[in-house]
Amino acid sequence: MLFTFSLFLGTISCGLAAVLEPLNYYQYTQFQAPLSWETITGKGLQLALSSCQQSFQWQRWNCPVTDFIKRQTIPVDHTPDREDVYVAAISMAATIHALTKDCANGVIAGCGCTGNALGVPCAHEPEKALELYEKRVGPGSGAAGHNQMVVGALLKQSLEQECRCKQPGPVAGECLEEECVAVLKPFELVAQELLQMYDDAIQLDATNSNLKIMWENIPLDSLVFMQDSPNYCEPEASGRWKGTRGRQCSKGGSGSLEERLSCQQLCRVCGYRVRSQVVKTERRCNCKLVWGFRLQCDVCVQHDRQYSCY
Repeated sequence: MLFTFSLFLGTISCGLAAVLEPLNYYQYTQFQAPLSWETITGKGLQLALSSCQQSFQWQRWNCPVTDFIKRQTIPVDHTPDREDVYVAAISMAATIHALTKDCANGVIAGCGCTGNALGVPCAHEPEKALELYEKRVGPGSGAAGHNQMVVGALLKQSLEQECRCKQPGPVAGECLEEECVAVLKPFELVAQELLQMYDDAIQLDATNSNLKIMWENIPLDSLVFMQDSPNYCEPEASGRWKGTRGRQCSKGGSGSLEERLSCQQLCRVCGYRVRSQVVKTERRCNCKLVWGFRLQCDVCVQHDRQYSCY
């Protein structure tokens, strides 16, 4: 009986050792997957669309899904407007951001900390992700090529130091040695910079004279576009955007400046009036357990004032 118990403990110890023993490089790479552009692009576009719709929530062009997808497939010789340029930029930035993080996290084989795959933490290397991206889509030319370089330059400059304590000190909270690596800023911060670039974008004449433009004279912190945007007040014929009629707007409150001015921009500038109505909503509240197992709640009624264009 004692022998059996000792054997059982030995088996558990061996099992724990097997679990706790660090993986070697060969074992580590078995968990990595080849680079899938479908997966990376899908992840990047989902991130880009979410960010785009949040940024333009209170503007006439509110980044509708149909239009966002349509702008992904515009011909190379298309003359881009400001929104075309923004969609291309935010999509590229999100894709490279996702690729850089997946490489550093060891999800994708052949990139990231290839010399020491088990090194923790692993530095982010957006320039390597950018190389992979350009091999996939090409360097671009004209305005598209310039904007592609702008996004690449932005991501290379979007690194910050992330540190962890490598050797704790004898006193709680003390650190004798830190280990720091460069990591990408959260995508929300990168998106904010792209939004500012969208606002400050430079318009060039869409004429043959642009063929003589020396693109290197345009700074790499400026996006460029070639034609005026629609006013987005009226719906687009094929349904890419629905116009502002019926759109909800906001007055006052503690929101952003765009939100506080939204009724003016969405309704009155487009020739519509602002409709005010009170909407009643009911929700469960004051919930408590009765007899220790049954949930009992009150019904709370809330009245909210909403504004819309009509």
